[in-house]
Amino acid sequence: MGHHCCAAVVILYHPQRDYLDNIRTWIEQVDAVYVVDNSESPDLTIAEHLSVLPGVTYLAQGENRGVAYGLNLGARKAIEAGYDYLLTMDQDSRASGALVKTMFECLDASAATVGIISPFHLTRAVRQRPSGATCSDVMTPMTSGCLLNLSAWRCIGPFREDFFIDFVDDEFCLRLRRNGYQVLQANAALLEHEVGNVTRFGPFIATNHSPLRRYYKTRNRFAVFAEYRRDFPGHCLFDLVRLAKEAASIVLFEREKGAKLRMMWRGWRDFRRGKFGKFEGGSR
Repeated sequence: MGHHCCAAVVILYHPQRDYLDNIRTWIEQVDAVYVVDNSESPDLTIAEHLSVLPGVTYLAQGENRGVAYGLNLGARKAIEAGYDYLLTMDQDSRASGALVKTMFECLDASAATVGIISPFHLTRAVRQRPSGATCSDVMTPMTSGCLLNLSAWRCIGPFREDFFIDFVDDEFCLRLRRNGYQVLQANAALLEHEVGNVTRFGPFIATNHSPLRRYYKTRNRFAVFAEYRRDFPGHCLFDLVRLAKEAASIVLFEREKGAKLRMMWRGWRDFRRGKFGKFEGGSR
């Protein structure tokens, strides 16, 4: 990794035990790993296995405090330990052998001030690797597998913890861009990432997210639109079109249609009321 110092954070939530194999695909590519376990009742066997791995700090929260909280905790721990970059990983992602090295090569080749470098995400729906440029501009990549410039994190502020989950990465990347940072994709850095039960029906993609996830996605999506529509009108318009297609996919192809549409309406309502944070059921 040359002169670069890099830690990693991975956020767990009721992980399966085979997810330990995912962590082993990238643990030797970084200098330290902060494991933030958001499970209400952590699996003690997994905790024991993690604690004996070199460079791992296991941080059990005892409650689900959200993705953004876990990312910010990892960033703070990494900065306290003197690291300059943070690899942000999901529990269900598998890395190629040179993931971190390839992203640093992309970083070193860029003349701009880079806030985040993303790998190319291989999913069940996307298997075709990009050709051409080693690095390319990307608008709002998924957080998993990204290399975060901790100096940029300090400059623009932390991930929005009041989002809890969903659109945490979108909002942060748009904030980076607003503040003059570049967001890149290292096309040769490959990450295998599970994205749930995704099914394609012609132009429609049914993601089969739960009603609760539909709440978070809707609420936070409108918050991002309200904040960034003047800075990035094309991106925000495209995302509203995507919202319409997602709603159509729910109606046409998914189960629990009524529950999902009700939670989408509730997410929009809470956005309008300025209610964020973790969804508290009947209290909303």
